[in-house]
Amino acid sequence: MTSIIEMPELVMEKIIEFSDFQSVLTLRQVCRDFRNFIDDLKDSKLPDSKFKQIKIFAIFDNSKNTITFDFVDPEGSSIRIEYSEMENSRTFETEDNPEQITTTILGNSNIVDVAIRDLELALKFQKTKLEWLYLNFNNFQLQNGSSIHTLLIKMNTIFTNPNRRIKTRRIAISTFNESLVLPMLQLADPETLEVINFLGMDHVPEVEAGEIVKTEQWKKAVQLRCEFYLMNLNIENVCHFSTIFSKMNLITSRDLDTLKKTFLSSSKFEKWDLHCKYFDEQEELSDIWGPALDSGSIREWYFRMKTSEEKILRIGVIYTPMIRREHNLIHFDIWKTTDVPDGAVIQGHSEN
Repeated sequence: MTSIIEMPELVMEKIIEFSDFQSVLTLRQVCRDFRNFIDDLKDSKLPDSKFKQIKIFAIFDNSKNTITFDFVDPEGSSIRIEYSEMENSRTFETEDNPEQITTTILGNSNIVDVAIRDLELALKFQKTKLEWLYLNFNNFQLQNGSSIHTLLIKMNTIFTNPNRRIKTRRIAISTFNESLVLPMLQLADPETLEVINFLGMDHVPEVEAGEIVKTEQWKKAVQLRCEFYLMNLNIENVCHFSTIFSKMNLITSRDLDTLKKTFLSSSKFEKWDLHCKYFDEQEELSDIWGPALDSGSIREWYFRMKTSEEKILRIGVIYTPMIRREHNLIHFDIWKTTDVPDGAVIQGHSEN
């Protein structure tokens, strides 16, 4: 009797073509020949997984050492694969069939190597760029007692190769370890990346901007959301973003004037929200831009855009005293001329 692996290659290719991602991963475990056949297939012979999001979680604590992948399709349904170091196992669970859970004991295999190989295969299936790559290493620690601590190191070895970076429009990063922010960002392909989202981290309130702003990912993205304070950030390094929500440690009136001139000269800018720990140069701003519309809690300036007579740049500076520190919210956004309040002076784009 002929075994399945002895079937003609065309038949084997058709089997793979009509299989889903989880089925192919299962087939790879059948035998070495099947695994080699799948791994050697050209990308064009593989079905499109059509994932919209991939979420990667690394959890390291006293009770649970796991790596988890969530693969989310366009309808929002997901496949979850969890790799347990303590049980040396891999578990499949689908959202559509939560009661159907399949667990495989991995024997002598290293769970990090198995996880990365599965991720490589998932990305090999992916014909289009992801909408989101979500990386959550909040409980992740670089401890030599666990093999999981090598996950990011091994991922960077593979996926920071220019031809292997993960093609995604958006990346979201959450970690307790400041040193992981840069290598996590570098996993994304800068040619497809549009949005960078650094999520809030109570254990990492401040991160040095130095090496992050040098990356191609930072330079080519057009939207930024940063929920921790970027330290020693030069204002020139954010002028290419069309939309910003960011925390900054310090900003000067000259920095704001640079941003104003950048915003006025281009039609690509949409909205900037800057949350600054230290800014005490509101009087200097009035010297540069003229008197503000002062409502007590907020000072506002209005400038006519170079690209449109009907659009107005509004810059608002809100000062709010917070516990143990001062806090300033600085908004740049576009208003219609008809929305400008009475009493406000609209300055020409060439003024100041």
